[in-house]
Amino acid sequence: MPPAKGSKRSSGPWTSSRVLNSSSPIVTKDIHAFLVTAFSGWNEASDTYTEAEKRLLIDSLPLAYRKCEPDHEGRLQCPLSTAFVLDDPYIKAATQRFKNDIADGYYEKTWQNQARRAMQERRDGKFDAFLQEQAEETFGEPRLGEHNVAEGSGDADMESSDGEWNGNRGKPQLLGHDKCIVEKPQVLRQKRKI
Repeated sequence: MPPAKGSKRSSGPWTSSRVLNSSSPIVTKDIHAFLVTAFSGWNEASDTYTEAEKRLLIDSLPLAYRKCEPDHEGRLQCPLSTAFVLDDPYIKAATQRFKNDIADGYYEKTWQNQARRAMQERRDGKFDAFLQEQAEETFGEPRLGEHNVAEGSGDADMESSDGEWNGNRGKPQLLGHDKCIVEKPQVLRQKRKI
């Protein structure tokens, strides 16, 4: 008998390459309802999940919810209530984001490889010159003055678009040896209608 070409694990209908691609039926299914059904049936029927499957599911939860508490018969209880899974906005948002990511192809092998390659290229500095050029084009060429601050970025002479600011108001003016005068800003008062 010839050896198997590939293991069942890598060729079955529930493999990640078949489930996590942009043409997957998961994109059109209600994953949140599936989770609610899965968690609501956890404690009701003893044959829904084996104890090993329950432990595997519990271990995949965030650390705060990894509570393995047995019931009076010694079976593991679900650490999440059905109401929590049904109503939690973070679970709803995460399942929708997961479906969108699958639809956009973010879990496909080619996209993952391209993302890894792009991360390495960014880490190596391949795009630094391009990013610098884009920043200068968008924000103008920076003129660094004293203390590596762009000149004109904090000028007191600049006027506000609404015309309410005047020059150095509120800034100290040096008079000589360690003496200075601080102008008090004028308080704007509104006229009340009577």
